[in-house]
Amino acid sequence: RHSGSRSQRVWFVRLFGGRSLSGGMGCCLEGLTAQKPKSSGGCSIAGYEDWDPPTNGHNSKAVAPEPAVAAPAPTPVPEVPKRPPKPAPTTPITLETLQGDWVNSVGAKIQVTGTEVSLNGMVMKVHPVMLNEDGTVSSIGRIWQLRGWLEDERVEFKEAPSREVMEFARSVVWTRATDEHMQAWTKQMNSLGYAGSSQDPLKRGVEGCCPGTCDAKAKVAVEGEDKDREELKILNNLISEWREPGMTVVPPRLVIPDFSNRGHTGLSVEHVHYLATSFRDKGFQPRKGNQGHDIPVLVREPTSSELGRKSIQNWRSKVSDEAGFPPSQHYERLFAQSEFYTSLGNGHFNQALNLFGNECRSIYGNKQYIIGNDVALRNAVEEGVNSIVLRPGIPLRDRETISRLLNSKREYKWNVNPDGSLDITDAKEDTSTCKQFEAMSKVLDSVELNCLVRAELGVKESHRIGQ
Repeated sequence: RHSGSRSQRVWFVRLFGGRSLSGGMGCCLEGLTAQKPKSSGGCSIAGYEDWDPPTNGHNSKAVAPEPAVAAPAPTPVPEVPKRPPKPAPTTPITLETLQGDWVNSVGAKIQVTGTEVSLNGMVMKVHPVMLNEDGTVSSIGRIWQLRGWLEDERVEFKEAPSREVMEFARSVVWTRATDEHMQAWTKQMNSLGYAGSSQDPLKRGVEGCCPGTCDAKAKVAVEGEDKDREELKILNNLISEWREPGMTVVPPRLVIPDFSNRGHTGLSVEHVHYLATSFRDKGFQPRKGNQGHDIPVLVREPTSSELGRKSIQNWRSKVSDEAGFPPSQHYERLFAQSEFYTSLGNGHFNQALNLFGNECRSIYGNKQYIIGNDVALRNAVEEGVNSIVLRPGIPLRDRETISRLLNSKREYKWNVNPDGSLDITDAKEDTSTCKQFEAMSKVLDSVELNCLVRAELGVKESHRIGQ
């Protein structure tokens, strides 16, 4: 690096031709700086400090530099035009269409043999290819619902348990596993760290992970206190923007899950009964300060609004498919009214209270849920608990964000003022230990949460296993 004047830099380039001064060229510099005084305009070359270029005489001026000759510009490489995508096929997608090897947009390798589907070499026994009556493909079990063809013969699925809730779910795109696509896929996976033992999910070591199971394409979030505070600020701003004044006591019989709750999958029936069993066996613990049950965050929703109708349709489907929830008659009385409430947070809590309101039976041992002499439980079931209520105009994406952050920030304990105002940004993180079950229960969808509850309770036999 030369830090002298422009004339010195030009002279330097002409003298050495821009070549490296290491090796043989370095010997030519010996003696050139022996008696030279140090100058502020010098440079450092191969260990020689503050060296100035020689002049024509002791007192003469530096030789005027000749103008530098610019190197010829490189010949531009013509861009190869991209091949236009093939139009999306219009033929039906049948079982035969899906046979063979695929890669999907979240980094998984998929193989379809008959109705059997393998994900990264592991057969998904409870998620085979499901067909409609006319022989066309409907879904891959209860995880991917078929949407249809895309350009370049790609197939789009929606990541949802049923077609009723697939509209706003994430898209997962399957692409044929040609040699070209597999080379690009392998390069991408290696660059993301899916190499070594993680290449074989059945034999991977503890440092490896299974490509495609944790969303290999997703951006890597930088964890830390700053990220937590930023997300708390987002949560605080959204609730403050949309909340109604004050706190509202809402009876649980007026509440169903919001359409956006837990990625549109609704509630886990196993977790609802887990909470109800805890209320029955240990007694109901009302909230005091920032201790006790979470504060429900609800939306006041007209039954005639678009999201109100979607919430009703989604919950009707869940209740008809799962006998473990309160009976449909309970909810139909609610749907006949002009408005109701949908839960963004603490939805399992409200439906556990509804099990007592309807004196339902437990799915674990058939024991009935009776309020008995528990005054706190009776008040919660019949009158309700203090809740934050949001206005009905809140958009779907904001509902999804609130629902997600309420669960993922469970370790931050916050209070609501009597007038309903709050400042979650000042919430204190609870660093005390908690059961892994409690932490995981906040971030799983309803299907995954069912599995977690069964594992916690040691349930080995249930018709819900595999659903």
